[in-house]
Order: sequence, then structure tokens, then C-alpha cells
Amino acid sequence: MLKRLLGTRALNESGIGEMILELIPKMGVLSMVCLCAAMIIDFDLRNIPGFAIGYIYACFCLIYLARTCADAAGCGNIKKAKAMMRRCYLYRFFGLFMLGAAALLFRIFSFAGVLIPQLFPKILLSVGQLSERRRK
Repeated sequence: MLKRLLGTRALNESGIGEMILELIPKMGVLSMVCLCAAMIIDFDLRNIPGFAIGYIYACFCLIYLARTCADAAGCGNIKKAKAMMRRCYLYRFFGLFMLGAAALLFRIFSFAGVLIPQLFPKILLSVGQLSERRRK
């Protein structure tokens, strides 16, 4: 299913699709590690749905960002491409704001569980770049 979501020609040619397919399982592992740490520090059952929702939303945002970047790169008009990227940014952060507000208002799932997985793509890409530099 992920390959179908990432199956655009631009994503396949650029290699972004393969990079995202590598990041998603690693993000799942990091989510589980953070969930275990959160359960050890503060045993609250709201962490379980919080980290699950956070992981799913982080994966959705990563796929949506990749597709938008591919569409913007294929667009011939620079103003249109910038508008597409701004709209993508606004949609993703509006969704994160709404999830955070729901977590704080209804207290069904944890706010930290929603927020922390959003950092995983940047963390994993930074660690990957550092390990590549050390190999060279």
C-alpha cells in the first residue's frame, strides 16, 4: 500500500520514495522505544493511543510532504510551486494543532505521544547523514 501511495514517477526517479520506505519502519521502532520509556517514567495508558496516533500522523505527513515536493518540482511555475509548499506546510501543522488540541481538551490520548513522533524524520535523516560522513 505504501508503494502505491509513493508510486509517482517523480518520487521513483528522485529516490525520495525509497528513502521514505526506509524511514517509516525506523520511525515505528523509535515510537515503540519512546512509548516504553514513557510508560516506565509515567505509567499512563493514554500514552499508547497517543504514540499510535502520533506515529500514524507522522507517516501521513511524511508521505504528503514527499508527494507535494514531487508535484512542486514538476511544476513549471515557481509561484505555484511555492504556494503548493506553503499550503502543504499549513495543512500539516493545522492537523498537528488539531490533534494537540484534542489531546489537551478531551484527555483521551497524550499530547507528548502525538508531538514526539513528529521529530523522528528529522532525527533519522540527521543520524543517517552523520553516519555517511563518518564512512567517508
